[in-house]
Amino acid sequence: IIKSFKMWQKIKNRLFHLPKSIFYRHYYHQPSKKLVLVGVTGTDGKTTTSILLYEILKKSGINAGVITTIGAKYGNEEIDTGLHMTSPDPSVIQKIFKRMVDAGVTHVVCEITAHALDQFRYYGCNFEVSVITNTSHEYLDYFRDMQHYIETKSLIFSHSKISILNRDDASYQIIKHNLGNKPYLTYGIEHKSDYQAKKINLDKNSLTFNLNSLKIKTDSLYYYQIYNILAAFAIIDQLKINPEYALEVVKNFPNTKGRREEVVNQLDILALIDFAHTPNAIKNTLSSLHQVRQGRILTIFGATGGRDQTKRPIMGSVVSQLADIAFVTADDTRNEDIDKINQQIISGISRNSVLIDDKQPLSEIKKIIKNNKDNFVYFNIPNRQDAFNLAISLAQAKDTVIAMGKGHETTILDGNTEYPWSEAEAFRTAFKLRQADASI
Repeated sequence: IIKSFKMWQKIKNRLFHLPKSIFYRHYYHQPSKKLVLVGVTGTDGKTTTSILLYEILKKSGINAGVITTIGAKYGNEEIDTGLHMTSPDPSVIQKIFKRMVDAGVTHVVCEITAHALDQFRYYGCNFEVSVITNTSHEYLDYFRDMQHYIETKSLIFSHSKISILNRDDASYQIIKHNLGNKPYLTYGIEHKSDYQAKKINLDKNSLTFNLNSLKIKTDSLYYYQIYNILAAFAIIDQLKINPEYALEVVKNFPNTKGRREEVVNQLDILALIDFAHTPNAIKNTLSSLHQVRQGRILTIFGATGGRDQTKRPIMGSVVSQLADIAFVTADDTRNEDIDKINQQIISGISRNSVLIDDKQPLSEIKKIIKNNKDNFVYFNIPNRQDAFNLAISLAQAKDTVIAMGKGHETTILDGNTEYPWSEAEAFRTAFKLRQADASI
């Protein structure tokens, strides 16, 4: 069945997606030819790196645009590019390019998925420079295996004048081999690279490191952010942009909706929203929080239905190793049973963990948590708002409560129906309920 699906997808790509891309490219008079395109691909970090680059380009005086998971932006314009899709349909991509050209935009940063490359959504677009952030366990419901996934990601470099690779990533050797004799540049931390971070220091106030002759300082307290910054500096160097602009931008790291987004509250709780939905992204996010946390880490997360099921136990395993308390809940369930999804996540949770029944009185739940302070404890709560409510009711001052998976998204998909959803509003609702309970 899987083999037949892959074959059908290949035929569909050639007979449907490719002609569609060619049509819209010509329909809008090939606008990408008038633009300097920068491509950003990878499993995690694409949006953050793209927004960072966009802000640096703007700071340098360039009339720039960007297309990401969140949407498209240029000047004062913001364009919704559709739900649950990183790289838009080619009809949307070419239309946006045309609007950008008409507005005088000269450079566009494009966040590009493996699906988009496989389905020719950016067909005919040539990139001045492209970078890969990383590759990890994702979309294996669509791709045969990690080898195929990485090889598909690397297709972007066949349409790029300059290729920039993450020297520390598992994809490096495969992509390097696929590039043949084509020149490329590297960035990294652990391995010798063209753009290598050294003398790294992370404390509760800032992250600093050296990049060649540059001393970089940022207020982003996430270790993995170093890779995003290195990728950005490597790209602007190839675009001949003064690094002083980049130093200025990263000093106060640009806010990206749904990425490490803080929700203000009066409870002295660090409430965070993050799009992390792969085992690697979850691991990086929680590991970074470990380095700067002051209290416990409480996580709210689930797995998308109708997508790669093999990553679900890995997600459970990672969270049980790096969080103190977790609330396994709904993400976009689509047409899958939420109980099945959650049980697959739970199957990966370490065996010495404690499952707590959320139907008990709050006082009993707190007592169980107190008696298991050296163990990972978790809840299985299918309703996502209920998970937020319980997490906030249990959180103490200085704790971190992080909701992962939904990020910037404005709907939650159950069956075939999109219901309005906001992680920030879910937090605010939970804060109000706690304050109301305290006043009784």
